[in-house]
Amino acid sequence: MTPRTEILPLPFGKILTKVMKERQLTIQAIANLAGVNKSVVHGWMTGTTPHDLIAIGKLSKALGIGFRELLLGEPELPVTMSSLDVQFDKQVIFEGVCEILIKRIVPRQELD
Repeated sequence: MTPRTEILPLPFGKILTKVMKERQLTIQAIANLAGVNKSVVHGWMTGTTPHDLIAIGKLSKALGIGFRELLLGEPELPVTMSSLDVQFDKQVIFEGVCEILIKRIVPRQELD
């Protein structure tokens, strides 16, 4: 039998409430910034886990707060090559002539 890990609630609701008080923002203002209904924001504030990460992304951008910091309370850390070397091992998977295509996936823009 594998041990069960306890899932801790996200601090997002507390962080959001603090930011709202500091900036004197209403639930409606936050809803407008995130592009969601007021009831969704109220749920976030009372501990409901956010399911719409795109809305959280919009909100973090509008508030000027990093996504990770807003959602988890953890400051954003810059990614550097040296930090990647510490976290990952390098393995050669192919040697020779090749062509690589890398695509960046971005959210679609809403049509007006």
